[in-house]
Amino acid sequence: GSQLRWSSVSRGGITATVNWTRPRSDTFTDPAGVNRTSDSWISDKSQYVTRVTLNGPRANDNQINSSSFSLSAPSLPQTFELEGKDSSGRVVVKYGFQLKQWFVNRRDKREHPSNQSSWCSSSSGYRLAKLKDLTNSNCNGCSSATPSSPGNNYQRRIGAGFFTEWGSMYGYADAGFAGYYYWTPDFAAVGRLFAVNADTGFVHYATAGGLYAVCTTP
Repeated sequence: GSQLRWSSVSRGGITATVNWTRPRSDTFTDPAGVNRTSDSWISDKSQYVTRVTLNGPRANDNQINSSSFSLSAPSLPQTFELEGKDSSGRVVVKYGFQLKQWFVNRRDKREHPSNQSSWCSSSSGYRLAKLKDLTNSNCNGCSSATPSSPGNNYQRRIGAGFFTEWGSMYGYADAGFAGYYYWTPDFAAVGRLFAVNADTGFVHYATAGGLYAVCTTP
């Protein structure tokens, strides 16, 4: 709680920090132009929470609007152990997790799939995220993460896809996600690729239109 002191931990190019803070109640506009409420999944904004924030490679505006970008690729997987200490320096609580992948979001840039894939692979170590990197939705003929959801939407689980694990991505104010579709390189049919909804994990196949993109490493 408020009496505990936490030190930041850095591993492989990623830094984890812990803060004792009230949930955010401000609003922001997502890349699709929709007004959103920060931390919308926390109903009681008066209660303090212990927030873990991960910081690592992130594309800036110039990189997002360019046809290529260059960022370092974190060395993954990494295990993080965060320690909460009391006023005498005694460890009273530990929180640990393993980070297996890092994602770089192209935020508001909507492009054809070939352009999005080229942008992701222009930075060494990165690639356009596949279905199995994002969701465990049970979609006919697609290869998503396991264990599978019973339907064509994600079923919240740790380690079964980025959207599956983190939930409705547009709710994270500083992450820059829209509650809309993100291209994958997964083949659906002639001239069509699978795309994933960042709100629900719903998988749909699309032709070569302009959709969002998120890259991953490794």
